[in-house]
Amino acid sequence: MSKILLLDADGVVIRPRNKYFSETYSQDYGVPFEEILPFFKGDYKRAAIGEVDIKEVLLPYLTKWGWKGTVDEFLKYWFENERDTDEKVLGLVTNLRQRGVKIYLASDNEANRAKYLMEDVGLKDKFDGAFFSSDLGVTKSDPQFFKLVSEKLQVAPQEIDYWDDDKKNVDIANGTGVNGHSYTNFEEFQLENNK
Repeated sequence: MSKILLLDADGVVIRPRNKYFSETYSQDYGVPFEEILPFFKGDYKRAAIGEVDIKEVLLPYLTKWGWKGTVDEFLKYWFENERDTDEKVLGLVTNLRQRGVKIYLASDNEANRAKYLMEDVGLKDKFDGAFFSSDLGVTKSDPQFFKLVSEKLQVAPQEIDYWDDDKKNVDIANGTGVNGHSYTNFEEFQLENNK
């Protein structure tokens, strides 16, 4: 096993969601899904790579969607819907770190949710660090993401084991020399990382 482990947040560390937040909001507030989608295909993607602050672009959408609260209240509602950690994964993370393995998060997230995950969910105390798309300026769908992580960690890509539940991201990581693995269940993840 490599001395550096890179884990996806949503779907590995954060339990997989049953549906996207846009679907949850659509159901909870009766807003047609088609009215929510343009935000996630446009301004959210810009926020995910740090081009804009999501708080500055959300208000027109919230008005259209009939949200009665503030932008901060909306973000709290959103983030609290996607925060349940997988305690088995975090337990293994703790065990591996005690054995000297350096473990980092790798996630496509805008800056406010990144901060929420690290501080409010408490992931900053569970990991050696984190790499968020909003900080790197690229998402995991771009090979540059993994090149930047390798550079920042000052290790060759081959020294990094990366786990993600999205096969496309795993394939991209493998293409850069990182040892990418598809996360399908905890048991397989545990078996592979206890060698």
